[in-house]
Amino acid sequence: MPLAHSIETRRIIKFTDGVTSVAMDSLIQEEPLVIDVEWPGADSVHFTTTMRTPGDDFALAIGILATESGITKDDIRQTRYCVGPGNIQDYNKVTVALRKPVKLQPSDLRPVSCGWCGTADLVDRLVVTMASSSSQSYQVRDVLDLFDEFDQHQKTFQATGASHAALLKPREGEIIMGEDVGRHNALDKAIGHAILDGVSLANGIALLSGRAGSDLVLKAARAGLSHIASVSAPTALAVELANQAGITLLGFVRSGRLNLYTHAEGLEETYDATRVLR
Repeated sequence: MPLAHSIETRRIIKFTDGVTSVAMDSLIQEEPLVIDVEWPGADSVHFTTTMRTPGDDFALAIGILATESGITKDDIRQTRYCVGPGNIQDYNKVTVALRKPVKLQPSDLRPVSCGWCGTADLVDRLVVTMASSSSQSYQVRDVLDLFDEFDQHQKTFQATGASHAALLKPREGEIIMGEDVGRHNALDKAIGHAILDGVSLANGIALLSGRAGSDLVLKAARAGLSHIASVSAPTALAVELANQAGITLLGFVRSGRLNLYTHAEGLEETYDATRVLR
């Protein structure tokens, strides 16, 4: 495998205590990895799909198989990247060839909440069908004010210190919260509350307690949210998908500061940022 490029550099806009500037930011790469298994006398079987930073893919695949199905080094005959049309290796698909059959539990194969994991068809998940871009924009102060309220709404985190949270602010209506040990579940819960309560999330804001991964961008796009603000960093793929979906993506949201990665028209204080970000 060629040297994995795990970091991408991108020009962004910084807002810090009312001052706007252009800066370069490093984004971690994020890509799906399909893991198949095979053994003598059997066709290849899809085991799972996981998101990862490219690199050490064989170790990752074998580690997942070991912890999920109990394989050992002696069980492994070969690990290889899949070969596609034109004899071109697909570095996002790995096949682990085993010396003997293993019993794959149903839990090994089921899709999970992350939005990518467990999915064999990557193309369908890469196409964001809902354009969530808003004809209206928020002010930087709107986002920072939400951040200042974030902690007080995280009741589970206050009690345990061990949960993620997603705060949704619709264009019209009250704040909606979701908390869970999993960051994907936290956003799913908040979106579910909105659906059950009949609240439209179109052109609303999602504030996330962790990093903004591509999986959460996909979920937000499908819910109609136009803005995502994360207290941590986005991944490179999250930025790409937010661009496709028309979502204004913000990261490193703190008291008095944030970074703008996509769709500058979604914030009023743009410093001609639409031109800068392209």
